Amino acid sequence: MSEENSLSTYFRPFFWRFVMALGFMAMVAAFTGFFAVIIQPVIDELFIQGGGTLAEKSQVIRNLIMRVLSIQEKQLVLVLPQLLFVAFLGQAIFSFLSLYTMKTLGLKVVRNIRDKLYRNLIYQSVDFLSKARTGDLVSRISNDIEKIKLAVAETLSVYIRETLTLACLLAVIFYQDWSMATLSLVLIPVAAVPLVYFGRKVKKRGIQSQETIGDLGNFMSESAMGNKIVKAYNMEEFEIGKFRQLNQKHFRINAKIALAYSLAAPVMDIIGGLVAAGLFTVGMHRISLGTLSPGQFTSFLTALFLMYSPIKRLANAHNDFQQGKAGWERVRQIISTVNPIRDRSTAVEIKIVRGEVEFRDVHFSYLPQSPVLKSISFRARPNEMVALVGASGSGKTTIMNILLRFYEPESGEVLIDGRDIRAITLKSLREQIGLVTQDVFLFNDTIINNIAYGRKRYTADDVQRAAAVARAADFIAELPLGYETVVGERGIFLSNGQRQRISIARAVLKQPQILIFDEATSSLDSESEKLIQEAMAEVMKNRTTFVIAHRLSTIIEADRILVIENGEIKESGDHRELLKKRGLYYSLYNLQFPEMNIIM
Repeated sequence: MSEENSLSTYFRPFFWRFVMALGFMAMVAAFTGFFAVIIQPVIDELFIQGGGTLAEKSQVIRNLIMRVLSIQEKQLVLVLPQLLFVAFLGQAIFSFLSLYTMKTLGLKVVRNIRDKLYRNLIYQSVDFLSKARTGDLVSRISNDIEKIKLAVAETLSVYIRETLTLACLLAVIFYQDWSMATLSLVLIPVAAVPLVYFGRKVKKRGIQSQETIGDLGNFMSESAMGNKIVKAYNMEEFEIGKFRQLNQKHFRINAKIALAYSLAAPVMDIIGGLVAAGLFTVGMHRISLGTLSPGQFTSFLTALFLMYSPIKRLANAHNDFQQGKAGWERVRQIISTVNPIRDRSTAVEIKIVRGEVEFRDVHFSYLPQSPVLKSISFRARPNEMVALVGASGSGKTTIMNILLRFYEPESGEVLIDGRDIRAITLKSLREQIGLVTQDVFLFNDTIINNIAYGRKRYTADDVQRAAAVARAADFIAELPLGYETVVGERGIFLSNGQRQRISIARAVLKQPQILIFDEATSSLDSESEKLIQEAMAEVMKNRTTFVIAHRLSTIIEADRILVIENGEIKESGDHRELLKKRGLYYSLYNLQFPEMNIIM
């Protein structure tokens, strides 16, 4: 794993906050150990009050307290309970400080990971995003991130705090009686074996669980988007059955995770019970011999039993950490994926172009051995309208995708004003190109924000002029809130024609020198198509325009028409020239307009 993609990279900006949390956790451990120590003189004091006497070693802590606090022995009865309270108070204060500091640190780390993940997603190639499943991406940015948050914000603090606490308590039990301490620790390596085993199981199942959540999210997304088809074909129960199978698979995986979690605690209980039974046997025997005071034995047992809770928390934390680790591995796959389409170190920014576009012997394929474009060569002069026609899948949209550098050609060159587009920064290249597609995407925002999308500087007048050019001003004026109307998810509250006109207004406001209309009128009714064609005609003035169309009536006035078939340019010319050739364009046109001779 490269250092850049290591989880520790995201901790580095908060190093001193982590050090501060570490200090707080050390204080929690110290006060926990202090409580285990102070319980000895408390119990011994009760023993003395009952008429007992203590061995010399049992007097050490009592004497230290009297010396440090400068008090007499008779004052211990009042001071020792206060010291017990101080132990609890210190634990409470520093537990709060350590928990809050680590939780906020974890939240900051996870916030930065989420930012990095989204940033990398938004800058990924079109190829990557088109192949990715929506549900899986949503799962990674939500569920996987939550697993990481649990591991970083809580599990990490548990690891550190409980380990420090264990160290302090170990010091106490070895101080009180090293032989019993050694005996009590014999079974700890035995406890580690099942914990490691359970941890591996949880990690493996955790990855599977998060993958099935992605499958469920993707399935639900498809069901929501395709709901009309589901209902029209009476397939509700079929889809419910498919969902039930996915849901059951998710249940089975998580049931195995639950089994691992559930077994970890009883294993610790059994080991703890064995240790306790052995210690009570040895301890009572030592007290009867007078080699161990009741206070020492109570302090020893207190420290030992206090160790049980940290060990148990560490066992659970280990399982949570494994799930967080599984989530990080899935998130890291996205973060470490590099977009192959990026600026060269020598790329320059362009601010003004004339609009000359040239393809030189361009070859491209989405899959090996399956060419999509073959030897594509043509030149569009500034302010020309160039139409691309042909059957679906012939490669028309792919040509425009390469112009926008959504994909890179395998060979050949694409030039704007004689400059290879790979020598131009992506941002400035795309700033010069406006795109209007058949599948219009509007954001769940106001009309004005959708039109002004991508524009940092604009006025309300600019937006209104763009809407007027796009023939959208009239229907916007009829809306109750006008330009402040929220269009709904993907523009659901507007008709296809209205959405398309908003899309054209967006392109108008951008004021690009090169325009692409990709099937902009194919799904519209006659009235909407007429309005869109009027808008397109006005927008095209003084711009180099590419129009991809199935309806040949929309491109009759094109300066040049490229007829694409199987990824090759089969014919090129204007409308009349191509009809005279009586070739592929003639056949396409004759299919749409049997009365061709009259129209000509």
